[in-house]
Amino acid sequence: MRFLLALLLCTPALAAAQNYSSPALATLVADAAARNRFPPALTSYRADVETEISLVLRRADGTEAVGSVEQVASTLRWTRTGLYDQRINGHRMQQLGVNVSVLSGFRTGWLNPTLYGNRLRTRQAEPTDSSRSSRARPRNIAPADTAPVVHPLAADRDAWYAYTGGDTLVTMRVGTREIPIVRVQVQPRDDLTAAGSLFRGEMHLDASRGTLVRLRGAFEPVGAATQRSVGLIARLASRLTDGRAFIDYENGERDQAFWLPTTQRIELQVAAPNVSEGRAVVRIVSRFRNLQVNDTVLDAELIARADADSQRVRRRLSFAPPDTLRAFNDWGFALGQISDGLHADDFDAVGPDRWRAVGLPRFDWGVQNGADLLRVNRVEGVYTGFGARLALRDLSPGTVVRATAGYAWSEGAVRGRVEVQRDRGPWRYMIRAGRGLDITNDFRNPLDSGSALGPLTGLDEYDYVDRRFAGVQAQRTIGAREWVWRVESGMADDRSAVSALTQAPIGGVDFRINRHVDAGTYWRNALTVSWRPDGSAEFLRPGWSARLYAEHGAGDLDFTRLEARLTARRALGPFTAIARGDVGALLGSSLPTQQLFELGRSQGLPGYEYKAFAGTRAAVARTLLLWTGPWLREPTRAGRNLILPPVAPGASIGLQTGFTSAPGGAASAAVARLGAVADSAGVPVPVSRVSDGWRTSVSAGLRFFSGSVFVGGAQPLERGEKWRWLITIGQQL
Repeated sequence: MRFLLALLLCTPALAAAQNYSSPALATLVADAAARNRFPPALTSYRADVETEISLVLRRADGTEAVGSVEQVASTLRWTRTGLYDQRINGHRMQQLGVNVSVLSGFRTGWLNPTLYGNRLRTRQAEPTDSSRSSRARPRNIAPADTAPVVHPLAADRDAWYAYTGGDTLVTMRVGTREIPIVRVQVQPRDDLTAAGSLFRGEMHLDASRGTLVRLRGAFEPVGAATQRSVGLIARLASRLTDGRAFIDYENGERDQAFWLPTTQRIELQVAAPNVSEGRAVVRIVSRFRNLQVNDTVLDAELIARADADSQRVRRRLSFAPPDTLRAFNDWGFALGQISDGLHADDFDAVGPDRWRAVGLPRFDWGVQNGADLLRVNRVEGVYTGFGARLALRDLSPGTVVRATAGYAWSEGAVRGRVEVQRDRGPWRYMIRAGRGLDITNDFRNPLDSGSALGPLTGLDEYDYVDRRFAGVQAQRTIGAREWVWRVESGMADDRSAVSALTQAPIGGVDFRINRHVDAGTYWRNALTVSWRPDGSAEFLRPGWSARLYAEHGAGDLDFTRLEARLTARRALGPFTAIARGDVGALLGSSLPTQQLFELGRSQGLPGYEYKAFAGTRAAVARTLLLWTGPWLREPTRAGRNLILPPVAPGASIGLQTGFTSAPGGAASAAVARLGAVADSAGVPVPVSRVSDGWRTSVSAGLRFFSGSVFVGGAQPLERGEKWRWLITIGQQL
């Protein structure tokens, strides 16, 4: 009997011990949990917070493009009694397309004021039906605004989490003190039956005192009841998409007594894996400064009542008057600077199972890029395809096999590819083979892979080559994507791509004939060196970036192609300066037409016709200066839940200059092979010619909605040339 009683008493302790990879780790976490209770002396604080909200597209190859940057300056007041009062005092924004302000989804704020306590309060997208209908709920509780997540240092943590690690990570210096930091891995228990919202990721703890320094990972729902409470449409969306809310909260020591926020990053990532391996990302990064601890005197009875009721929350987000928002100019960071250097892949280890590199082998249907599923162009007509992906994971870590196949209905051609990819640390190795329709346009922006549906209405500003290929490549990433080197080698076979469509399916616009291609088989070697590959002049990430490219073909087609690109983007108060320069040279004996450099309306010289100039030597430089005026710079509130971007009228002026040349008979002959069209008198006119020196155009006009809409025109700086009116979306150079 005594034995059974002792066993019953020990069972909870044994179960708790199984949650930790070692007794030492259990002791460390228990000590940290005790210290993570609210310090009795901490009652309130006030802080200035500067936040940057970015809308980002992460492509399948890992390259990121920033399409919108929204910068918010606010003041946060927090008290122990549950008060959260965030006041927005300044707002500015740049975007490439007209979007609704992300603030529409955070009407009660987005900050987590402290990491103390048993529960973290996170933003909940929409109120549940039960929360809408509950009339008995006290006014000061707002379940529609926030949802509780079990803290990994909560008193009841052993019922929810398992812990591993505890290894020394780094030594922090705070003044004259050295603080050893250890990392603890946290994950939900495998045997959970209750429903709840939990954390998965890592804690960084001060090993000397057991305090929480950093929390980095993802929030995720668990339990069968969670799935039952979700509607049919939401369940269907969860099957077709992968999504996760990631966080990276960092604390700093204040008054040598409290650990309070210094930086907070929230990242909402959504992918549609059947359509693309890319992701849409909302990145929210906040920096706290001028933090004043215990700025408010609170009654001890109120504090005791709040400590007893952990659900007591009063969150409020408000805006300063429009004239205050317009006049604000006390920015601590340039637009885009706060989130510079961050990447969506930072959280892959705690993302959905499909994103992880470890686990059982996984097979999924889906294509790498949306154009592999559906696209329209004048060569193929309508192309439809499908794909599959096999990640070997634990069977062969880092190895992924992909295959796509499809049919071009008007052309009557089958295209697709097979590739095997192996990632090992900073290295990526790949074997590829297939048949594709490649674009011959030059000096494109990094994300320009053609227009998937534009040709339906006649917009097809590209020329194509039918290319079969097989080869290998190796890629090396240095630092946090600071440098990327890639070498490639293999066989290629270029063939002519004849336009299957003469008119657009919608509107009947006549298509151009696809330009001449010199057919041939050749051995292809290439080298690409990219510095800051996520930077570009066409998107909103600030700073410099560069790219060097060299390609050599030997065989039926014998050529060497060299390219270099340098871009820069910088915000200076109401001004943004953007610049890009490209140079290229084509050398060799055969000089295939598909390797020539072409400039014109969509290729860096907007004042001229489509690919007006061509040659074996080319250079183009483009600059753009944007100015946002002092008027209507505040966001527009349309109802309770909708916040529109500022109208923010301004102006821009751009200068573009470039040249092409074709020295030697072989180069001139290659330009001539591009073809000719008949003018109004029936006289053949070359589709492209050498530029005969530098050609320059200037563009100027008004901009609206934070620079995203341009109304103006472009004028070649030559006698007799006319002004061309333009209405564009984005910030094209």
